[in-house]
Amino acid sequence: MIEAHGLREIATELPRLGFKGAKAIDPVIAEGAQFLADQWRRNAEQTSGEHGKHYPKSIDTERVVSTDIVFEVGPNPSKKQGRMSFEEGSVNQPAHLDGAKALDKVAPLIHKSVEIALGRLGF
Repeated sequence: MIEAHGLREIATELPRLGFKGAKAIDPVIAEGAQFLADQWRRNAEQTSGEHGKHYPKSIDTERVVSTDIVFEVGPNPSKKQGRMSFEEGSVNQPAHLDGAKALDKVAPLIHKSVEIALGRLGF
């Protein structure tokens, strides 16, 4: 599992922000989750090779039913090669870290987008 440092902290602040704040950042987080999935997929296309040719297509995003704004991003185990261990590696292959690299790139953009959205509301 990839830890979304800082993004979890945003989620814990939602009760303080109230409905107005949560409503403002929900589309920002949804867009950020999709951008993360797209970046992860692009990274995987570069590293998965012929052996994992279906793996990039397994990476998607899904809203998780919660009282917080939560999206799950990563390989979908119901899709072809979605259960393969490309991210963390295995005895058969080294870790690819495509998702971790994508998160490093995308998390600061999500943070900035959340700051802008909340700034518009005076938070």
